[in-house]
Amino acid sequence: MKVFNLYIVFIFININFTFSQEENPKTGWKISERAIIRNNQQAIFVVNGNIVHKDIMEVIEPKNIESLNVLKGDQIPQNFENAKKGVILITTKNISKKELKKLYQLYPLITQENLQEKKYTIAGTIYDCEKLEIPGATITNLNTNKFSTSDFFGKFTLEVQKGDLLKIELDGYKSQRVLINSKNVLKIQLSENPNNGKIMVAKPVIYLYPKVKTTIDLKLNFKGELLTTFPKYDKKWEVIAEPNGQIFDKKTNRYYSSLFWDGTIDFPEEHYQYNDGFVVPKEKLTKFFIEKLEYIGLNNQETNDFIQYWLPILERNKYNFIHFLINEECNEIATLKVNPKPETMIRIYMEFYGLENYTRINEQKLSKTERKGFTLIEWGGADFSGEMSEKDFFTINKLPEYITLSHKRKDLKDIQPLYIIDNKISSKKVFNKLQPSQIKKIENLSDKEGAALYGSDGIGGVFIITTKNPKK
Repeated sequence: MKVFNLYIVFIFININFTFSQEENPKTGWKISERAIIRNNQQAIFVVNGNIVHKDIMEVIEPKNIESLNVLKGDQIPQNFENAKKGVILITTKNISKKELKKLYQLYPLITQENLQEKKYTIAGTIYDCEKLEIPGATITNLNTNKFSTSDFFGKFTLEVQKGDLLKIELDGYKSQRVLINSKNVLKIQLSENPNNGKIMVAKPVIYLYPKVKTTIDLKLNFKGELLTTFPKYDKKWEVIAEPNGQIFDKKTNRYYSSLFWDGTIDFPEEHYQYNDGFVVPKEKLTKFFIEKLEYIGLNNQETNDFIQYWLPILERNKYNFIHFLINEECNEIATLKVNPKPETMIRIYMEFYGLENYTRINEQKLSKTERKGFTLIEWGGADFSGEMSEKDFFTINKLPEYITLSHKRKDLKDIQPLYIIDNKISSKKVFNKLQPSQIKKIENLSDKEGAALYGSDGIGGVFIITTKNPKK
């Protein structure tokens, strides 16, 4: 969620708002409004009458904002006369009182050390969207400014008091806040920042099977940012391959069973619109992979290698949407230039999304390749679960409204809003990548207004965004 800066022009309906000099906001924090405003060098954010930290805008979805007004100059009420950078008034909708209360507690404008509570040490673990431990995350106690860093296994300890507020941050991930109300061990899962926009292409490995011992030059043209290679890739791999698959690298003077690389790539929005694929429960993954991979053309050992790497990752999900890029389709991600040229090339990139709910999609028709002569095999994969929410995944791919095994229909309130950017239908992902300085105006249409103008696509409401420099 973008934070709307003051230099953005908004068109919204005015709302009535009353301020109290001494009445505490519904945050449970004892603060003086005048002192806060006087010392504050940024815009004041007020959500439903509660002074809050601007970071709250990262967790309030656009569809849940009923109105947003920016007050500057003479528009600022007397109680906020020292708010030099202005006041941003936000009124929400479709958020329960319980959820709002939690947000006010997690995002107060200031925090103070509670001297009445006893100090103790709390432990926790930081995970990513794949439920893998994350090292290097910073965990800050906002009340005391003490901090800790998660170790190689994602674990940390930190001195706290009951009622303290922790903020967890790591580049490439959305920050998260946790309110301490017990001594229980914390398990915190961070989701990838949509602004990061890059997908990890993991574990591509290349096998070489010449008919006779052969000197081979192999050039890799990856369309993203290459991160790790083994053996080290420098402009090209220069190897000697044998019929049994053994590879001798001339630069390192070592033998290898395969060539390895990985990297990150930024796909366009259209890439995530799948016409077909497979939805596989975790209990059936092994059987599924053996059947599909060996049909495509992998042998027993290559299939086992694939399963040994990917099975522990995919089994963390209840279901997985899986789509294979095969042979020429892999050129969207990377191309290979091999000398001498193989008679047979079988390339497989698996893309998957972890699902909590079942859905149906047209089954992907897989192509089968028969091995002949000098053969090159490559497989790899990418998990884009952190790139979008499950709701966005269903919406983008126009999947059936049967989202559970009991075929329960989605409620209208769960339908995502439509995004129109510079008069073109777009998506939340594209909107999230816009910088506030790029936005000229945002308009919000209700579900009825959206449906009237855009039909069924607009029944979740519409955000109309005008940028300062629209692309022609």
